[in-house]
Amino acid sequence: MLTRNIEALILASDEPLSFDKLRALLEPVESSDVREALNTLENHYADRGIQLKKIANGWQFRTAPACANIVEQLWQTRPPRLSRSILETLAIIAYQQPTTRAEIEVLRGIKVSSSIIAGLLERSWVKVLGRKDVPGRPHLYGTSKQFLSDFGLNSLQDLPDSAQLMDINETQQEALELPEPSQTTEYNNHD
Repeated sequence: MLTRNIEALILASDEPLSFDKLRALLEPVESSDVREALNTLENHYADRGIQLKKIANGWQFRTAPACANIVEQLWQTRPPRLSRSILETLAIIAYQQPTTRAEIEVLRGIKVSSSIIAGLLERSWVKVLGRKDVPGRPHLYGTSKQFLSDFGLNSLQDLPDSAQLMDINETQQEALELPEPSQTTEYNNHD
């Protein structure tokens, strides 16, 4: 009965349900019983078209990665491609948060357009965490639970190590025989 109730709650929720929220909804159930039911559900759905995953510090049913190709046929339109500048800005915010727009610009080496920040805010991947206590009191940006959920992360600790990202970038440049960014003589950036 408990397993069935947890399954129904997670399926009906439009966001990941935290362990504490599940406990509150199911009171007076013991924590150990909730953990056992979650383990049972995880095992039950392990080899199915949907899986129970811990995402953004909560539990949510997700389509199994092996079924992604068939499921994407449900939608006629493709999601918009994200520009390199949006991805760079998002990565800087994820790794440096809380951070200001000026700090992002220093790391990117180029001005961050308002449309990039607005796009990240609109997707709810980034949120304003407050204001920095410096002249001008600029906004401090950080990632949101929606970012974790959309990128399949349980927490920011699940992000790859930033040093590992640099190694991957260097390997890709060597494989493509591209010049290092500092050696590029012409660079056009279209935000």
